[in-house]
Amino acid sequence: MSTRALVDERILSSPYHSLIPRTNMNSFYQPENVGLTGLIIRLQREDIGEVARDDEALSFALELQLQELSIVETDIADHQFANKWLWQLDCDYKLALALSNLHHEADAALLTCTGCDSRFTRHQSFKAPCDRHFFCFECLANFFEYTIGDESLYPPKCCDIEISLDNVRKLLDDKLVARYEKKKIEYDTEPTKRTYCHGLKCNTFIPESSIENDVATCSDCGKRTCTICKEKAHRGDCPKDEDTQSLLDMAEKEGWQRCYNTKCHRVVALTIGFNHITYVSHTHGICVTKLTII
Repeated sequence: MSTRALVDERILSSPYHSLIPRTNMNSFYQPENVGLTGLIIRLQREDIGEVARDDEALSFALELQLQELSIVETDIADHQFANKWLWQLDCDYKLALALSNLHHEADAALLTCTGCDSRFTRHQSFKAPCDRHFFCFECLANFFEYTIGDESLYPPKCCDIEISLDNVRKLLDDKLVARYEKKKIEYDTEPTKRTYCHGLKCNTFIPESSIENDVATCSDCGKRTCTICKEKAHRGDCPKDEDTQSLLDMAEKEGWQRCYNTKCHRVVALTIGFNHITYVSHTHGICVTKLTII
C-alpha cells in the first residue's frame, strides 16, 4: 500500500472524520461551520501527530497533510475575516444611510434667517409678524441695535408690519432693551417738540418727564436747557418765544398786567370792578396773588 493511501486510510479511520461536513469546501467558510471546522482540524492534527511517530516516510507524508490543513485553516481564517469585514461594511453603509436620511429630514426642518441666510431650528429663530420670514436671535438683536442708531429704521418692521418690543423682549439682552426703550421715547416725540441738552459734549435727549416751566434738566450731565430756544436755561421769558412776545406787545398796548409770580406770569386785564384784586390761577398749581391794576 502506498504512503498516500496509508495516510488516507489513517485519516478516514479517525473517529473525527465523520464530523467533516459532506459538502464542498465552501461549507468550511460558512459562519455556522467555522467553529466545527476548527475543532476537526485540531483533532486531525493530534491524530497525525500520533501516526507520524511510527514511520519516517509516513511522517513526511503526514507533514504534507499538516501543511494542507494549515493552508485550509489560514484560508478559513481569511474568509472569516473577510465575512466580518463585509458585515461591518454593510453595517457602516446602513448607518451612513440612516444618518443621511436624518440629516436630510433635519435640514428640511431648518428655517432660513432673513438677515444672514443661515439655517436655524424653529427654537433658534424668531418668526416675524408677517408670518413669512424668520430671524436668528443675533440678527434680531442687530436689527434693534441698528434702529437705535438710525431713526429711519424705526420702528423695526418686516413686510411693513412692526416688530413689537413686547414680542421680542425675552429674546434680547436686558441692556439692549433698556437702551431701545429710552430711544423709543425720543422717536415717539414729535421732532419739533424734542429738546436735547445744550451741552456740546452731551446732546442727550430730555424727555417730557424732565421738563418743567419750559426748562429741561438733563439726567446725564445735569445741565438745564430752555425748551423754546434750545439754549442754556435763562430767567424770564424766552426772547425766541414768538407767541409770548406777541401777547406781551398786546398787553402793553391794552394796559394789561402780568402776575409777578415767577411760576405763573399770567396776563391779567381789568374789565370791571376795583383796581385792587386778588388773582387766582389754577394753571400752574394754585397761585393766589394780590395785584393793583393801574
